[in-house]
Amino acid sequence: MIHVHELYKSFHRKPILTNVNLHLEAGDRLALLGPNGSGKSLLIKIIATLIKPCSGSIEIAGYDAITDVRTVRPLIGYVPQIFEGYPDLSIQEYLEFFAAAYKLEKSQRATGIQDVLDLMDLAALRDEQIQYLSLGQKQRLCLAKTFLHDPLLWLVDAPISLLDPQGQAEMGALIRELGAMGKTVILATNYLADVITSCNRVGILNAGCLAFYGGMRDISERHGGRHRLEIEVISGMEMAQTILSEKSGVVSLQITDSLIQVESQMAETETTNLLKDLVRGDVTISRFQRTEYGLVDLFLDVTSAVASDGGTSQE
Repeated sequence: MIHVHELYKSFHRKPILTNVNLHLEAGDRLALLGPNGSGKSLLIKIIATLIKPCSGSIEIAGYDAITDVRTVRPLIGYVPQIFEGYPDLSIQEYLEFFAAAYKLEKSQRATGIQDVLDLMDLAALRDEQIQYLSLGQKQRLCLAKTFLHDPLLWLVDAPISLLDPQGQAEMGALIRELGAMGKTVILATNYLADVITSCNRVGILNAGCLAFYGGMRDISERHGGRHRLEIEVISGMEMAQTILSEKSGVVSLQITDSLIQVESQMAETETTNLLKDLVRGDVTISRFQRTEYGLVDLFLDVTSAVASDGGTSQE
């Protein structure tokens, strides 16, 4: 559905995005992560045809998004990070304006506007001027506007932080529903909990490079099947160390006071047997916890690795 190939963008001869490649099919939901200043918003704006890249190509639904802008723009729904403009319009007037701009049939506009007002829980505020709306209400309005022309590609730039907890949950459900409808979504955010529940692919930008790109399964595979064990020992620390040192699946261990932190490649059954061996060895344990490496670990691993190379960028 969307192909981005070797995308490059610089400002004042300073590289901001470097050789970005990604491919998404209909129904894919990509979480675009990265530290502040990594280039997430810039990449979203380039794909939205608002900024031209210096080089590279973007293809959306078979069309060249750089040279065939007029054809591509109706296929795109862009939700910016900050809602701006139109303070004196009411919600109703704002949606009527965009319904006309999107060239919706006049006979369908009233129904379409009512549908998106209901969907975004804004029907009771239809006559309220935009300048009096809260940040969360403005974000809902922007989403409502985007629904009007039923785009194939949704570009959503971190609106989650402006929503209340209920709105955040609804946003995650909305992204999943868009995927089920065959829409392609790129969500620029750093709210990792929402990413895990709503997206099926992850890209991590750092220093202008796409340092990681893949599916959720690729996250665990990146760590080679490793996981963490945390063992809180009340008594028998010396015996615990001996037992752990004999286990082939133990990659490394670190001891801080009564806590043993283990990096392990043991299967779940082997982990269970380890606990039994510790108990049989008269090791008294207050906590035994296995934690899989996940998105947070990947994010920290990728960003710290690239940061150590001294790369810089801007949002």
